[in-house]
Amino acid sequence: MHSLLANALPLNKNEQVNDEYVTVQQVVITGNNITKQRVILNELIFKQGDRLLVNRLGQVVKRCRHNLLNTSLFNFVSIHYTIQSDDTIVFHINVDERWYWWVFPIFEVADRNLSSFFNSGDWSRVNYGVYLKRDNFRGRNEKIIARIRLGFTTQILLGYLSPEYNKRGGWGAFFNFSMSDQLPYATLNNQPIFTGLETEMAQMAYHGSLYYSLRSGLYQRHKLDVAYHHYNVSDSVIDLNPNYLTTEANKLQFLELKYEYTYDKRDSKIYPLKGSRVKLEAVQSGFGLWQDELNNFKLAGSYDKHVRLHESWHWTSMAYGEYNTSNSLPYVLNAGSGYESFLNGYELYVIDGTRQFTMKNQLLFTLLHPRVKSLGFMPLTQFAKVNYAFYLKAFYDFGSVWQENPPITNTFVNDWQYGYGAGIDFVTFYDMVWSFNYSVNKHRQHGFFVHFNLAI
Repeated sequence: MHSLLANALPLNKNEQVNDEYVTVQQVVITGNNITKQRVILNELIFKQGDRLLVNRLGQVVKRCRHNLLNTSLFNFVSIHYTIQSDDTIVFHINVDERWYWWVFPIFEVADRNLSSFFNSGDWSRVNYGVYLKRDNFRGRNEKIIARIRLGFTTQILLGYLSPEYNKRGGWGAFFNFSMSDQLPYATLNNQPIFTGLETEMAQMAYHGSLYYSLRSGLYQRHKLDVAYHHYNVSDSVIDLNPNYLTTEANKLQFLELKYEYTYDKRDSKIYPLKGSRVKLEAVQSGFGLWQDELNNFKLAGSYDKHVRLHESWHWTSMAYGEYNTSNSLPYVLNAGSGYESFLNGYELYVIDGTRQFTMKNQLLFTLLHPRVKSLGFMPLTQFAKVNYAFYLKAFYDFGSVWQENPPITNTFVNDWQYGYGAGIDFVTFYDMVWSFNYSVNKHRQHGFFVHFNLAI
């Protein structure tokens, strides 16, 4: 039986099968002191007994290495092979495992991004607490999360994630409780307006979810998620915005059913330079079980493409679209642009709406190719080597968010917006990316913005 790669890369007319193939005899794995071998074998595009094209072995090695690094279990991966005289091949895989226990204090801003926090200068919007995470639990790529936050938002979060294997499912469960004495209750002049209550909590929220995921192919995943959401808010908040939840109600609870499909064949999930990803999502919120319950169906989809133009030049385009059947979502759920995602140049703003389309484009130049620095003074081997790279970029984003009968002061909604600029990205180990951008938006507002992404 031919390997997956051989089927995806057909022979030329002049190639002879018997002369051009080798058979996988063995896969030797080293360095996995914690990780089970099956977790590593699960990411390979071949298995023992498969026949691989000799002139495609370089591509096989590169793809397998990318797959293993994308698990976020290893800092470094090296793959070598030896071709035997009997036309068989032995692969040698060495992995450098990460640090999997994370127990550290939380000190973070509660704003949507760092730039929004710097602009407000409000140090009351700071969270502190403790964060516990165990990656690669039992060596099976399972994950356990516990988080306690205090400060601007009080939060208790517990979670467990079990990975998917080829043709086998995984599952996970989350519970999240949060309460706040300050919250954004409305949007005015394209910016969220906060309120703070001295004698009572502004909002308490409970969320619980259980999901099942299936990896139907090496790069394809399906996920089915059932969740329960419950919001309680102060009457003072409802007085300020009667549509904060459903009309003039101070409580909202609903069940949610979500299906998600992902096809992800990027070379890196943290900072991709080649490959593509498709993500589709269908969500039904509300099933008529409670009075004044939300009833909305959402369809969303995204596609991003990463192309190598030259050894040091890359192009990236990312498109996202979302459609909600409800024309008037509760304010607490009416998140358009500026929350989880944003247009460059609009970091200080939000654009609320039930339908949106955005597209982000950037041209990258590799200022410093990925390098590895050994830290001889570091006693922990998981931190003894640091990889890092720098990229210059120019970007142009555009999009629009639609909302029925928006407040007259929110002038960015129902209109096309765009932003452009340049910046530099610093990419280093443990999935850390620092971005320093200078952006200009459609309204000729400009500024320097800092973004930080830490996957842990």
